Amino acid sequence: MNSTASVGDYRALAKARLPHFLFEYLDGGSYDEVTLGRNVADLQEVALKQRVLRDVSAIDLSTELFGQRWEMPVGLGPVGLSGLYARRGEVQAARAAATAQVPFTLSTLSACSIAEVARDAGAGFWFQLYIVKDRGFVADMIARAKEAGCGAILLTVDLAVPGSRYRDYRSGLSGSDGGSRRRLWQSLCRPRWAWVSVFAGGPIRSAISSRSRARTRLSRT
Repeated sequence: MNSTASVGDYRALAKARLPHFLFEYLDGGSYDEVTLGRNVADLQEVALKQRVLRDVSAIDLSTELFGQRWEMPVGLGPVGLSGLYARRGEVQAARAAATAQVPFTLSTLSACSIAEVARDAGAGFWFQLYIVKDRGFVADMIARAKEAGCGAILLTVDLAVPGSRYRDYRSGLSGSDGGSRRRLWQSLCRPRWAWVSVFAGGPIRSAISSRSRARTRLSRT
């Protein structure tokens, strides 16, 4: 990450680059986004304790998780549809995590397949799995992750009732009221993104349809 740019700077760049429906999905949360706001506020309350006049000639931030040593006690969490924000986004994130020697977590709602990501993830590949009533779906995802050499499964168990994302309905990502036409128009308004992420990166239709199928399964939890 560029040390001269803040998180807010990257958010502004994403808003300028992505179609409206994708930015709203990435930036938003469920219902009135109360929990989202609280999460942000809680993180802002975490203060780093400054220490001065210390020997910094041999700093070691490494830690051990699941029997493996990592360079830092942080990792990349699951982000849905990363492959639509940038060309093969999940693959790029997995490569970056492998270079930094920190774990990468692939979302159930990913645009790139488990096998594709695993080829570039090295030993830092984890998989986030939603627990749903469709046990066949769950078993199939676990089998795919195991076959790909996944080091850990992160279970998401707090979605007994999937939250309604109002932004997605308003932007056209969810619902059937002219959503496909709105997504097409918004995509055409971002030609650079469309060329790099869709035509050169992979079919956007298959990724969105995969999201829809996964969301349907999650709604049956």
